[in-house]
Amino acid sequence: MNPAKTPSHNNELSSQNDSQESNGESSMSVISANGDLVLEYIAPGDSSSPPVRRRWRVASERLTSHSPYFQALLDPNKFSEGRQFNAQKQVWNETQIQDSASQHALPTARLPDVQSTSMCGEDAIELFLKILCLESFDQIERAVFENGLKTQSTSLVARMIDLADSLNSPRVVQDTLQRIGYLYGKTKPALLLRFNAALLSWKEDRIRQTIFISAFLNDSRLTRIMTHVLLVVGSRFWKNGLEGPEEKSLRWRHLPNGLEEEIYCRRQYVLNTITDLQAHFLRVYGGLEETDSARPAANRTLGAAFTASAHTLLQSRHFQCRGGFNNASQCDLFQLGQMIRFFSTRAKTIFLGSTLIDPDFDSTFNDEDHAVDESKNDQPPGPPSDITAIIAFIKQYPDYAIDEAHTGCGVRRRIMPALECLEKFVWDDRGLLGITPAVSETGVSDPSRPSKWTRWADITRKKHAVDISFARVTAVYYPSAPSKNQATRSTPQEELARLLFTAARRDWSAAGSV
Repeated sequence: MNPAKTPSHNNELSSQNDSQESNGESSMSVISANGDLVLEYIAPGDSSSPPVRRRWRVASERLTSHSPYFQALLDPNKFSEGRQFNAQKQVWNETQIQDSASQHALPTARLPDVQSTSMCGEDAIELFLKILCLESFDQIERAVFENGLKTQSTSLVARMIDLADSLNSPRVVQDTLQRIGYLYGKTKPALLLRFNAALLSWKEDRIRQTIFISAFLNDSRLTRIMTHVLLVVGSRFWKNGLEGPEEKSLRWRHLPNGLEEEIYCRRQYVLNTITDLQAHFLRVYGGLEETDSARPAANRTLGAAFTASAHTLLQSRHFQCRGGFNNASQCDLFQLGQMIRFFSTRAKTIFLGSTLIDPDFDSTFNDEDHAVDESKNDQPPGPPSDITAIIAFIKQYPDYAIDEAHTGCGVRRRIMPALECLEKFVWDDRGLLGITPAVSETGVSDPSRPSKWTRWADITRKKHAVDISFARVTAVYYPSAPSKNQATRSTPQEELARLLFTAARRDWSAAGSV
């Protein structure tokens, strides 16, 4: 359980000004001019600097009416802190002192010293308190504050939402941001209406913060677009696979409610589809595609099955060369070599390695005679993480020819339509690969709530197959109805994208047929 969800008895209330300690008297920010409570926060320091103390004058009535946390903290029937506050408030009211010196007689409550407050920062705390006390502002103050909040940076707003949720007070924040029409950090509204190339240039933190805020505000359209963006560009947190944060971190660094896992899962499906497309042409040009007649019978011995399969495969092999000349085999082998060279050295979408090497074996020496880096055999750098860049690299594949008589025998004419089919779904301005969560009344306040979107992993259980031709998905087949064409022109593009990238088998042979 989050320790900040419920007030702790360690919260200190005192009528004295605790700021007059070794670090000197701290300044006080007045949020509510007629406030009857001083909230204090002591930011943890390091060995080289003392802790930083911040204090805010707020209206306790506004805090308790909008925040279950403060309602419980200041309740005299629940905690001693509440009883102390009410006693000190009564003493303060009896003094009838209304000058600035009366601030030092105000009851003081200390915010909990937990990771959520220290990570979110003092600026997020102050913004959160201003939203809680917004009803105590006069008309001009309120208008100025709301105009500034509307264009506030995503970094600050995301941290403030995280803080509000840790203090069990997300509702007032959600209502306020929805009412003013938050603009996600001074961004032109038109830029966020559709997926576009400009969004791919955003820093990952800003993309994640926008997803976190839009999901919190139940903005399903923007959540779909921005999760599509993160899927396309990838994440620095996924270099070693999907792992949860080792330590407590801001929630947008590992998106809650299953968003992180689903975005990563969908990205892997897209990358696996690109890999399947390359593997298809490597197989057909390498003569590794077995026909039904070439597959060995189950009752044959291993040696006989291998001999019969290899002989039948050699006899029944269909060459990819268009010319049909006697050197068709040499043409296919030439194209296979060019494919391997292009994919491994230029596009960097495949790599050649050994299956004989134990990945856990380290042959490096760490002594005075041999430097560790001298014998270290690192894996070559991979392709860019941006899926649009990966497709663009593969589309640069040249039209190789072994000689003038074999023009057009290569892979380019056949792989381009398939790449255009993939590119159509990736570049669609509706963000077809993104997640569209159902609108929830609880927002982000309940991390255990079940997610209500279509999980791509659920589609793979149907084990369907698809046909790709003329740069589009032309047919979908399910085991229950293998001969029935399930794809029509009225099928939504979002559904076709899911079917293509989650298919158990894809027939690329018709994608670039002549």
